[in-house]
Amino acid sequence: MEKGTWLWTPTLQITPAYTNQIISGAKQNDIKNIYISLDSYLDIYIMDDGPEKEALLQKFTAVLENFINTAHTNNITVDAEGGWRNWAEPGNFYKAYALMDYVLKYNENHSEKFRGFQFDIEPYLLDSYKNNKESVLKNFLILIHGSAKKLANTNLDFSVVIPDFYDGLSTETPAFYYGGEKGYTLDHLLRILKSKPESSLIIMSYRNFSQGYNGTIEISKNEIEEANNSTTRIIIAQETGEVSPDYITFHNTSKSYYLKQLSLIQKAFSNNKSFGGIATHYINSYMELH
Repeated sequence: MEKGTWLWTPTLQITPAYTNQIISGAKQNDIKNIYISLDSYLDIYIMDDGPEKEALLQKFTAVLENFINTAHTNNITVDAEGGWRNWAEPGNFYKAYALMDYVLKYNENHSEKFRGFQFDIEPYLLDSYKNNKESVLKNFLILIHGSAKKLANTNLDFSVVIPDFYDGLSTETPAFYYGGEKGYTLDHLLRILKSKPESSLIIMSYRNFSQGYNGTIEISKNEIEEANNSTTRIIIAQETGEVSPDYITFHNTSKSYYLKQLSLIQKAFSNNKSFGGIATHYINSYMELH
């Protein structure tokens, strides 16, 4: 069962001491899985070939080697995470595939490997989304479809972070045809991910209360039930960062309150085949809860 969290610190800023601090904090908080952002790899990728690029790439990889080795020593897995709102625009697919290629090559060359690859791409934040929802969401699905195919015969698990409104219960997103079938974005994702066993959808069900109207359980229930008929796990994500509105985050609450809400979520969904666990956004703010 997933007990995951995100680390957003740019890779080249991660020192050995910081690695030890993060892994120690994760272990103390019973975190089993860390999703480490590798977006900064693209800064190296676009550099002209030469000694400077090669030196930075070696340093980047060395940081990850130490981080993954330290995590594994503490029985914590590490997933490579990447994504930005515009990655699913046709001209930007190369960013997703470049990062994926790096992670695949990393795993080929190391005995201590990334467990999985994760996309956190939020195309609904694009300026073009409001007036072109179907087109923007189709581009997103095309990227996820291509990525699932690319990872199909690899040792990497595949996870995709999505909002809670990609299902048919919300008027936020339309139903549309993809691959010859009509459905909502969630429906299409569940079909796409059948090609990649061990896949997960991480639902940003951000509420600081689990029960009752508009609580985490209510807004996640449909995703869990739909996925029960698929091969994909649903992981429920919760927010602890300093964001607004207040009701979507556990910032300024207590750790005991947060853990109580997590236990209620786990109890509500424990009998569902698709329920895969919990993810906390994100490690630094989670460690600050008292």
